[in-house]
Amino acid sequence: MYSMIQFLKLYGMKQKPNLLFLLLLLFTESCIEPFTPPEITGARQYLVVDGFLNTSPNQESQFRLTRTQTIAETGQPMPESRARLFVEGDAGSRFTLSETANGLYILPPIAAKDNEKYRIHILTQDGNEYYSSYEPIIRTPAIDSLTYEVREDRSGVQININTHDPRNATRFYRWNFEETWQYYSDMYSPVEYINGAVVGRLQDISTCWSFAKSSRIVLGTSVKLSQDIIKDQPITYVAAATGKLKVKYSVLVRQYGLSQEEYEYWTTLAKTTEGTGTLFDPQPSQVRGNIMCVSDPSALVFGYFSASTQQEERLFVAESLGRYATSCAPVDTLSLGELAESFDKISEEYIPTGSTQTLYVMAFESCVDCRLRGGTTVRPPFWR
Repeated sequence: MYSMIQFLKLYGMKQKPNLLFLLLLLFTESCIEPFTPPEITGARQYLVVDGFLNTSPNQESQFRLTRTQTIAETGQPMPESRARLFVEGDAGSRFTLSETANGLYILPPIAAKDNEKYRIHILTQDGNEYYSSYEPIIRTPAIDSLTYEVREDRSGVQININTHDPRNATRFYRWNFEETWQYYSDMYSPVEYINGAVVGRLQDISTCWSFAKSSRIVLGTSVKLSQDIIKDQPITYVAAATGKLKVKYSVLVRQYGLSQEEYEYWTTLAKTTEGTGTLFDPQPSQVRGNIMCVSDPSALVFGYFSASTQQEERLFVAESLGRYATSCAPVDTLSLGELAESFDKISEEYIPTGSTQTLYVMAFESCVDCRLRGGTTVRPPFWR
């Protein structure tokens, strides 16, 4: 095998810059080792705390407790049930949370005091005890506007947000969002076959609404500006190819003010969960929040407890972008007597020219029932 010097001499000095770059990539690649820390490969399941103290008027607080999984495991994380949760103030106040579903704990609206700091206190079934640090309440400023911009080629819509704090006191922000979109089945079915007769449908199965929650971490800061202003902060991009914009689309954006420490926590978490995958990406790191296990210091816990008000704004988009890519078509034409043997659905009925017999055009159930694409026929109360 050639040495490095022999290799360079063989190819000549004129090719040296390109060759050095290739060699750098070669030797860098040979130094890459899989990142397999014991926290993600070991059998021990660590506690994950997801939630915050919502101090907005008439708003409940939700905390979800789960356990970590190894990288080889699939499926949903295991919920941590039958734990005891308390929100405690440094002035002596104490509030108890109730478990309403496996791993989901609810605190009804409380009268939080601005001059009091709060923490989360958790007692799990395995006997471990967890405390967060005491955190002050952050008053999140109102959202100024939620806007959208249609791409010139009409390939999608960019959703942006604008906000400011006239007190210049917030500086660090986080947003999450929930999407709702209306869509139609590919084929309309106004009638159905029941007990030997064709009758009008009592329930419309051609119009549905579907929902999705954001999985991205969206952060912003005005710390480098003289004024606490966030302008045209990107929240999400909705591609027309997803089908979400064909009829009507709505997004509900929630805004939270953060401390600098919590902003740094979410920034690190975003880099770890979204920024890995190539040679030049930052490598994964252990993300720790402000919650500790006091009964067993070796037991890791993931999550960040904070207390803040919440601001939200809803936006509707009705641009009719994109088109349905469908392979749906009539599959058969049946008489009334043949309907009982069919597993398909009636798409339409007609009487052929010169005949008195009504025939029925059939279609696959997935083509006429919009619910089979994951949505619901129940109109959301906020829809307009």
